[in-house]
Amino acid sequence: MAVDTSLPSVPRWAAVAMLAVGGLSVVYGVVIMGSLTALLQIWLNLLEPVVLLVAVYLLYRFVVAVETIAEKL
Repeated sequence: MAVDTSLPSVPRWAAVAMLAVGGLSVVYGVVIMGSLTALLQIWLNLLEPVVLLVAVYLLYRFVVAVETIAEKL
């Protein structure tokens, strides 16, 4: 039985969308706001909830793993 070990490729539209979002945010930060620190502040404010959700998810996975180990003892 053969197992496919190749990595999934990123769709072309996703790469173009990420480049467009990055380019537009740089234009917004530099041209409209007049500062790169404003751009950094915007991105950090957008990432805060993502980091919180990842931390909660990892805590959940840890609890599930501990419960699974405890059930097998």
